[in-house]
Amino acid sequence: MNLVALYKALILDNPIKVVFLFCVLSIISLFYAQDFELDASGESLVLENDESLNYYREISQKYVSDDFVIITFEPKGDLFSNQSLQVIRNLRNKLIEIENIESVISILDVPIIYESGLPLSELTNNLLTLNSKNVDLELARREFNSNPLYQELLISADGKTTALQAVFKRDEEYYKLINRRLALQNQDTKLLPNEAYELQSLNQKIKEKNKLSALKRHEDIVSIRQIIEQQSQHGTFYLGGIPMITVDMIDFIKYDLIVFGGGVLLFLVFILSLFFHKLRWVILPLLTCGITGLLTIGLLGYLSWAITVISSNFLSILLIINLSLMIHLIVRYRDLHLQYPSSSNIELLQLTLSSMVRPCLYTVLTTAVAFASLVVSEIRPVIDFGWIMVIGLGIAFIVSFTFMPAILVLLSDIDKPAGRDYTRVITLSMAKQVHNHPVLIVISATLIFSLVAIGINQLKVENRFINNFKSSTEIYQGMMLIDHKLGGTMPLDIIIDPDKNFIETIDELNKTSELDDLFLDETESSSESTYWLNPYMLEKAKRIQAHLDSYDVIGKTISIVTTLSIIEKLNNGPLDEFELALIHKRIPDSISKSILNPYLSEDTNQIRFSLRIVESEPSLNRNHLLTSIHDFLIKEMQFEETQVHLTGMMVLYNNMLQSLFRSQILTIGAVFAAILFMFIILFKNIQLALIAIIPNIFSAGLILGIMGWAGIPLDMMTITIAAITIGISVDDTIHYIHRLQQEYAVDQNYLESVKRCHGGIGKAIYYTSVAIIFGFALLSFSNFIPTIYFGLLTGFAMLVALLGDLLLLPSVVLITKPRI
Repeated sequence: MNLVALYKALILDNPIKVVFLFCVLSIISLFYAQDFELDASGESLVLENDESLNYYREISQKYVSDDFVIITFEPKGDLFSNQSLQVIRNLRNKLIEIENIESVISILDVPIIYESGLPLSELTNNLLTLNSKNVDLELARREFNSNPLYQELLISADGKTTALQAVFKRDEEYYKLINRRLALQNQDTKLLPNEAYELQSLNQKIKEKNKLSALKRHEDIVSIRQIIEQQSQHGTFYLGGIPMITVDMIDFIKYDLIVFGGGVLLFLVFILSLFFHKLRWVILPLLTCGITGLLTIGLLGYLSWAITVISSNFLSILLIINLSLMIHLIVRYRDLHLQYPSSSNIELLQLTLSSMVRPCLYTVLTTAVAFASLVVSEIRPVIDFGWIMVIGLGIAFIVSFTFMPAILVLLSDIDKPAGRDYTRVITLSMAKQVHNHPVLIVISATLIFSLVAIGINQLKVENRFINNFKSSTEIYQGMMLIDHKLGGTMPLDIIIDPDKNFIETIDELNKTSELDDLFLDETESSSESTYWLNPYMLEKAKRIQAHLDSYDVIGKTISIVTTLSIIEKLNNGPLDEFELALIHKRIPDSISKSILNPYLSEDTNQIRFSLRIVESEPSLNRNHLLTSIHDFLIKEMQFEETQVHLTGMMVLYNNMLQSLFRSQILTIGAVFAAILFMFIILFKNIQLALIAIIPNIFSAGLILGIMGWAGIPLDMMTITIAAITIGISVDDTIHYIHRLQQEYAVDQNYLESVKRCHGGIGKAIYYTSVAIIFGFALLSFSNFIPTIYFGLLTGFAMLVALLGDLLLLPSVVLITKPRI
């Protein structure tokens, strides 16, 4: 039994069984769809095996975590009035009642020391805060306006806006799981069976922890917003911070999935009604696309495959690609009915499927190859997006060639196409232009490509995180306020360790020392083990801070230099070397906790510069900034490479962008090579395969060039446009060349073959392209700017691909006259 007969026996002869099978699969998918997950955590946007991530976790545990939110408050009246302070007090007290919040830091809680007039030795018993009884409010105002630690951190330079920092409790069990997993992954030897099982168990526990943490954090942010709302009549409030952005981005993903999934379905109804004027050609594609989407979502739920910002549009893309398959099948079915009016429904279906299965299979495979190129990335969400689309495309192909034919068999009557076909008029007019001006079309396309492709050299990976959101969103407004008034939004830490010689000396002293520390001379003991607390190294630290302050994109910088400027004021002068060595003992613990410990390690041998980056600064270029700082510390300050560490979410995000750029831009050539190889197999003609690749290079190159000229950055979403454009635009090229081979076999006339292709398959290409263009255009209503760029640019790329397939491709065929 050949494949055609087998297909007929399994599908066309058993339509009720096929429909029943898909009903059962849909019910099962509905059950697993409830496990469908969304993930917008910061770690979903970093490299999977980035060593910087492990160091970031280590430093966060040692110094301070960025798991906090910031609430900004600008009262209607004076910030230091009793009424405004009471609002802050009420807000703080309500926030601390939230179970998952460990502490709240505000202007009420930090010590008034800079303007106290008290020496360092008397601060312990005379420590004042704004919560102290009978505190002098004018003294407090001077403190917050002059203390370098509080300026543009807890209070704005104009004294009108303050910030409260709500710090979430640290999940120690989660970090134990992370550390244990890291220890297993970094083993030099191969894992034993029990260790492999433990690693698998750890991954599952970490996944469950992340899911539970996301739910808790969502509840916390909702509670915080409710508390803020209760105080909203007293002034202007904004909420900021990575946890809040994470929660809001999950809401954006849900919005996009629901609105654009529904929007695409409504659009399908409209476009199918417009194209085919028949109810069956509206309902049947909708059912097919709906089943495809449901089966894919159910499978993702079963596999616990979380959807992220990067893959949030997978459903819309899958529905649009599935629609293009359906349109090709419908157009071919109707054209065959016109060609063979006396054929039965079964015969028309067999002709349709046998003529379309090969090109459709190759279109799915080439699109899958383009999406599979994403798996070379080291970013788990990008890898998942690639695999999700590959699996979804496979499901779409199977459903289109089984469920749809089964339904058509049950609909025994044959649809009669409408009388006048206006689309055919459009495509035939394009064929006429190809006939009259093939050389002009090729020259024009070459000139356009040459001019626009220059913009590819201007492509940049850098983008400001704030530009990912519309100005109407709270994320954008909060980041702008914090940027302009409170020292910047994105945290960046610089950690500098002691050099190797110092470490080796200390280790040797620890090994050879035979005296107990209690009997050592205090000065000698302290000085021997202190790397930073000496005049020479502190001078280097001051030079570093001065250099960091010179960058326009760096807002607030805090370090041991800031702390010492406060201590020296209290000391009425600089500290000598002996006083520096004993600094931990001289400063009260209550003060040391906030002004010293976050910037100097307990052994005083490691320092931390805490930076805040101004995300809204137009000149921000993360990679350039990080490289510049690193080069300054190595080349100018003469530190060793092993001493200097730049860490924080900014570093992790930049590493992700740079890796994505390298992996995707460099693999575009490999994708084209793979597609060319598939063209050669499909068309069995190298010359024809080379011609077929031209319009796809044209569309992908043109869209990347336009992005370069327009200054649209390559980010976590737009960088996938090239791969998606290649994958989808190749589909129409395959259909056109495949039909051209069939038509050329009729009379070996290039011109007539092109004309018949435009009148036949050209209609399907036109329909699918219009559907894809407007389908992607719906994404422009998202709140997430990269999604808007993605939708508009991909839609425009499809327009270019349409012109390439119906103008440029046939023009090249007529000029070169390849052997077919």
